[in-house]
Amino acid sequence: MYRIKWLFLSICSLMPALLMTGCSPEGYKDGSYRAEASDYDQYGWKDYVRLTVSDGKVTEIEFDALHQQDSKKKSEDLEYQQKYREAGLGTDPADYSAKLEDSYLESQKSSSVDSISGATISTGRFKQLTKALESRMEKGETGTITVTLE
Repeated sequence: MYRIKWLFLSICSLMPALLMTGCSPEGYKDGSYRAEASDYDQYGWKDYVRLTVSDGKVTEIEFDALHQQDSKKKSEDLEYQQKYREAGLGTDPADYSAKLEDSYLESQKSSSVDSISGATISTGRFKQLTKALESRMEKGETGTITVTLE
């Protein structure tokens, strides 16, 4: 009787762990993936997401934008960042990009990424780009895709 109770308790204690593994993505195919906006925005920036999958999980991610005139990264444009801060938004491209990247690495899916206050449009673009890549990562379709952002 004691062995049956022990077996029953062992199985019950493992159930939550087994159920939680079903809540995560099935696993992505290893490789490098990139999604970029189809057009430059009104300020001359083109958003993109570049990520790397290893062992079925996104291990590296970069969200940024390149300027049409000089291909400068938005997160590295100190003048642009200063203007962003002076507008009272409480964040800048380097800051919100890092937060979005960290959130995605933790959750591994676009639908779980929280919006960043002061970067609502950029958050939406990030989610659109990563969502477009998720089905490609499941299939192992590496390379760059172009996404029309709303």
